[in-house]
Amino acid sequence: MEKLEQFINVILATRKVWLLEAKEGFFAMMEDGNGDSYVPLWTSEELALKAAKGDWDGYTVTTMGFSELANWLKELANDEIDIAVSPEDEGEITAIPSAKFRNWLKPYDDHSYKEKDDEAGNDDDFDYGDGWAEPWSDQ
Repeated sequence: MEKLEQFINVILATRKVWLLEAKEGFFAMMEDGNGDSYVPLWTSEELALKAAKGDWDGYTVTTMGFSELANWLKELANDEIDIAVSPEDEGEITAIPSAKFRNWLKPYDDHSYKEKDDEAGNDDDFDYGDGWAEPWSDQ
């Protein structure tokens, strides 16, 4: 649980996660021995770059802002895809259900993310400012 708490505190402070992207909108995925699917997320560009090898060789390291992440977690939960928190080279993961992760993050969502095809035609360029995130705790 310590790894998860550290992960959440970092993303609350930075308001972004790092992912590996095959092409726009298609992100790296993992599957366990039971057939359960996960999207791996990292707290830094360096950690994501380190993972971009093997099956993920040639993937691009990209970020996702906090508000977009909160929105995306709802879609992942509907598709029964969970989160793998900073997967290790040995294949060991700390997994968390997308719906539970979204519920933990919900109080921090500022609802600034808009889909690219929203009715106003807005893109996803946001300035969140500083200092609104508080450290996460599961208590």
